[in-house]
Amino acid sequence: MAAASPLRNLEDEVLCSICLDYLREPVTIDCGHVFCYHCIIKVCESSRQPLYCSLCKTVFKKENIRHVWQMASLVENIWRMKVEEERQPREERSPEQRAENLCGRHLEKLHYYCKDDQQILCVMCRESREHRHHAAVLLEKAAQSYRGKILNHLKILKGDRDRIQNFQSTGEDEIQALLTKFQNHRQDIVSVFEQGHQFLREREQYLLDLLVGLEQELVDGRNSHITKGSEEVVRLGTLISELEKKVRQPALELLQDPSDIMSRYPRKKFWIEKPISPAVKKRAEEFSDKFLSLEKGLRGFHGKLMRDLEYKTMKIVLNSQTANGYLLVYPNGKSMIFTGLWMNKYQRGQRFDPEPGVLGSKGFTWGKVYWEVKVDRVWWGEEEEEAMKFRGGTRGMFGSSYLGGFLGIADSYASPVYRNESEELEEEWSQENGMWPKFCLVGVARESVVRRGSLSFTPEEGFWTLKLSSAGVFICTSPEPFQILSYCPRQIGVALDYDGGKVTFTNARTQEFIYEFSSSFTGRIFPFLWLNCMRSRLTLRP
Repeated sequence: MAAASPLRNLEDEVLCSICLDYLREPVTIDCGHVFCYHCIIKVCESSRQPLYCSLCKTVFKKENIRHVWQMASLVENIWRMKVEEERQPREERSPEQRAENLCGRHLEKLHYYCKDDQQILCVMCRESREHRHHAAVLLEKAAQSYRGKILNHLKILKGDRDRIQNFQSTGEDEIQALLTKFQNHRQDIVSVFEQGHQFLREREQYLLDLLVGLEQELVDGRNSHITKGSEEVVRLGTLISELEKKVRQPALELLQDPSDIMSRYPRKKFWIEKPISPAVKKRAEEFSDKFLSLEKGLRGFHGKLMRDLEYKTMKIVLNSQTANGYLLVYPNGKSMIFTGLWMNKYQRGQRFDPEPGVLGSKGFTWGKVYWEVKVDRVWWGEEEEEAMKFRGGTRGMFGSSYLGGFLGIADSYASPVYRNESEELEEEWSQENGMWPKFCLVGVARESVVRRGSLSFTPEEGFWTLKLSSAGVFICTSPEPFQILSYCPRQIGVALDYDGGKVTFTNARTQEFIYEFSSSFTGRIFPFLWLNCMRSRLTLRP
């Protein structure tokens, strides 16, 4: 046991011999010994008469128990001194106190662990009233269970560490394999492009050699043409000079031998030769065809390569909630037709009205995306058989049943309507609504575009579109659209580069470039279709 300090000596004087703790409400009995009030009362209640002091065994009476208030003040002061001593830094304590881990209250060695309060106790703490009835075990025994818990948790942590290391090792292997694959791809890219460059250089040299040969033939032909022409001009000049001299002769000389004039100066068939031989002209035309084929092929190759390498092909679906009431969007959201019938009883705020337009269901705020639109141009006579397959079932504004054959709607009331009837419907619609514009619009639109009233489909209004009709392809610009193609492709490719501010249109079948808008996009950009002809259909691909 460590040497007792003066404070420890004082502390021993204010301990209750029953609970071995600081005196609480100290009282004295007949023999003069001091105890806690509650401790001595318990002794009185549990013992039979007479009552004996636990220290000196002297008999005392319960009614003679008296409070010692001065002792209570002394106990409080000693307790405060003890607290202040415990607050001192470890370095300020005595060497004996620093030598061992001692109880902060009793300066005794710590031997026990209270399970109830989860505190480490010395012998005196264990016997105190606070912990006397608690479950206390030796420190080593209590530490064994904690060591077991720690070992179990340590095992789990080691397992987690091993799994992480295995995962890390596997990940590194996967990354390294992918890096090796990228290295191979780099070599393949260099090799493929080198082969492509070599192929193009060879084709370039072939065309240049062919062109040099044609040029040489033209130069040789030109030299021959000049030479022959010059010789003929000289011959005719000589003949003209001689005849001019002859005509100036006196009549006597001129008529001496008049019959000899034409024989001496015969009129030969003069030289005329085409500047370019038919063979050279034919080869020149063949060369022009080769060059046009090359140019067309390179444009298609350029478009396909740009689309496959830089753009992500998107599966676009139409948003029927934005479709005009006269448009019917197929259940799969991939196709739409203009029915000429009001298909929606209630007009929602996001629909186009009266313009027959519709937006895609997904908008874009970044990236490069691509999709295609197939145009079924029934009114241009290419799909007349399908156009004649009409089914009834919905009574429209014309007072007769009408739905196009490619509506795909089957019902028990279906009955054939022949083409002459549909043409009559179109004629009736044209008479009631003015000239029927048989065309469609394909492109993109800003989400915030106006959807009410007559619209101008120009970039200034938030539309970037092509106008497709039987007359060709037009650009929608203000004040009037202008034509860029005299024919209309059956399948249009739309490429949106949001960050680059470009919308590019191509012939999806040949990959030929059609037109490109340049703009600065803000907000969400949606695919946009517009259709105003009953016997036509627009289909999104893929």
